[in-house]
Amino acid sequence: MKINTIGKYVHIKKICNDNHHLEMLAIDQRPPIFNIIKKKKKNYNFDDVVDFKKQISQSLSKHSSAILMDPVYSIPRLLNTSQSNGLIITLEDHLFAEKGKGRYSKNIQNWTVEKIKKIGGDAVKVLAWYRPDSDKKSIQHQKKYIENVGKQCEKYDIPFLLELLVYPFKNEIGYSKDYKEQQGKDHNHVIDSVKEFSKSKYKVDIFKLESPVDSTKLENDKFSKETEKAFKQLSIATRNIPWVMLSSGMSKKSFYNCLKLAYKNGASGYLAGRTIWLDAFRDYPNNLKIKKNLNKESVNYIKKLNLLTKNKARSLKSYLKNNFVKKESINFKNTYKGF
Repeated sequence: MKINTIGKYVHIKKICNDNHHLEMLAIDQRPPIFNIIKKKKKNYNFDDVVDFKKQISQSLSKHSSAILMDPVYSIPRLLNTSQSNGLIITLEDHLFAEKGKGRYSKNIQNWTVEKIKKIGGDAVKVLAWYRPDSDKKSIQHQKKYIENVGKQCEKYDIPFLLELLVYPFKNEIGYSKDYKEQQGKDHNHVIDSVKEFSKSKYKVDIFKLESPVDSTKLENDKFSKETEKAFKQLSIATRNIPWVMLSSGMSKKSFYNCLKLAYKNGASGYLAGRTIWLDAFRDYPNNLKIKKNLNKESVNYIKKLNLLTKNKARSLKSYLKNNFVKKESINFKNTYKGF
């Protein structure tokens, strides 16, 4: 049966800016925020996390085409603080099972694609840990999980934004369950993961991708041939599915250089959080200093990213036009199916 997914493209258009680029701000982080709060306090509570995210949304969302929120701390409490046009909502739980050489993703409890669509979300975001060399059971689980989310997004006609992250096994250097870049990662693990999930059966609409090389290799403005090649391979692996870069908490300079390479190879923007706003919380819990830092340092950086995006990123204007203008549109009202 043919599925009409015009709703997906209506939503994608909404999360783009006027130049049809994706300049998206992430405040859905959970463990990274918990850790910052716990450094100053014995523990964190619900209101601590909400207030933390609130400051980011109030100061930075006006500079973003869309904002990424979670349904635990951000929705509905922070919806009225956002000045972004688009709303992306997290589906996956930050807690994951780990067995042997493999991680197992799951939805936030009592949270579904249908609920995201019903409350007005413009895209469903899923972060999935994935390594092509992990245990067979883990690979099967992750593939099935992502495929099921893709089917649900197609059913409810909402874009599926997939974030893929490689990770260290327990016996490898830098092992951690924290949400941070894997040290010494194999660029083939990143690229091969994208190759798998760019297959049509997963129904991914936008990729949120990590750098295929260590961020330390992006500190200098001159890139090695290996780094240039890795970004080119990453682009090819997407099979022309629109893609953006994630920041994974790398330094501001590394992320800026990461975007330069990504845009050279066809990326359409970014979906970033910590690299933009983390430094502003060095004075936590001094809210006056945090606000000052956000409105000066973070705003200046996000404007720098947006200027680069405007000048170098791939516009989705033609992509959207080609998917809105259909030969059978004369019969649209008769052929379009509901849920």
